[in-house]
Amino acid sequence: MNKKIKILAISSPGGHWIQLNKICNPMEQQFDVVYASPSAQYKSSTQSPSGKKIYAITDASADSKLNLIPVTLQILMILIRERPNTIITTGAAPGVMAVLLGKFLPIKTIWIDSIANVKRLSRSGRMVKKHANLVITQWEDLSDDKTILYRGSVL
Repeated sequence: MNKKIKILAISSPGGHWIQLNKICNPMEQQFDVVYASPSAQYKSSTQSPSGKKIYAITDASADSKLNLIPVTLQILMILIRERPNTIITTGAAPGVMAVLLGKFLPIKTIWIDSIANVKRLSRSGRMVKKHANLVITQWEDLSDDKTILYRGSVL
């Protein structure tokens, strides 16, 4: 029996979450994808109506730095419980914490910077670019073809 590769797909709510789903939904046929987001519509670890396994986590940002403590602990618990092979994130703060934990554990990490960042990599993207295994931008002009790669846009 071949065990499917497990992916933790994690992001902040809103546009980050929408982009993450556009990227990861098609992967669900080939991989075991588990999701995590601070989206208010998910009150706990649950199965969504579409059958996705979704963990609700605390939201954190530059404006709510204290929330980085509980979100980091929640992500660590998800990583221990789910044991993913890879973490994919579109940002922001929850994605940063997942990438940093992934580097420590070690789990392969993919950072896909938001399409909203036209002129430069997001603040979160700049924070993790030396820690993620792969950093992807959705704007060709932001790629350096070495550490930041362009592979097309999600939208």
